[in-house]
Amino acid sequence: NDFSNQKITTMNLRTLLLVVISITLFWSCGNEKEIKQMTSAIDELEALVLSDTSSLADLAKAQELIQAYENYANALPEDTISAEYLYRAAEIAMNLQMAGRAIEYYQRILNNFPDFDKRSYCLFLEAFVYENQMQQYETAEKLYLEIIEKYPDHPPADDAEVSVQNMGKSLEELIQSWESQENK
Repeated sequence: NDFSNQKITTMNLRTLLLVVISITLFWSCGNEKEIKQMTSAIDELEALVLSDTSSLADLAKAQELIQAYENYANALPEDTISAEYLYRAAEIAMNLQMAGRAIEYYQRILNNFPDFDKRSYCLFLEAFVYENQMQQYETAEKLYLEIIEKYPDHPPADDAEVSVQNMGKSLEELIQSWESQENK
């Protein structure tokens, strides 16, 4: 009797293991297909939006591309390409004057991808959006100074210093400043 119970238990474990493996394989194949569909959609939209040299890219397609990037990052938050897709979404959002969305994407990258190689650029562009699109100079200055402190050897640090020096100046004031520096 004990032998038959062990045999049933062993069979149940084998069956359970087989079911778990089958579900895992089915899910991963389905997931892989879904990933391919998402990346294909992104590739097609990028070809449409980024190849338009008329500077009048289809706004709806650009917004669709932003959403495709975001959908990918939401579906695969651990995937390293998600950070790059959020970065691209932020750039497009910034260029479309969608300041809040651009900042949201830069923040997601900074908060969730500590190894992303463009972190200093994310911080700089976030500061740039605060300064130039939202006129929130205190926040922008704080972020520029953070770049200078955290990333002193990165290219955005030099730009951050210049931005802090020129923040809030009108175009005329900037031109006068540059002219006076040239005359020295």
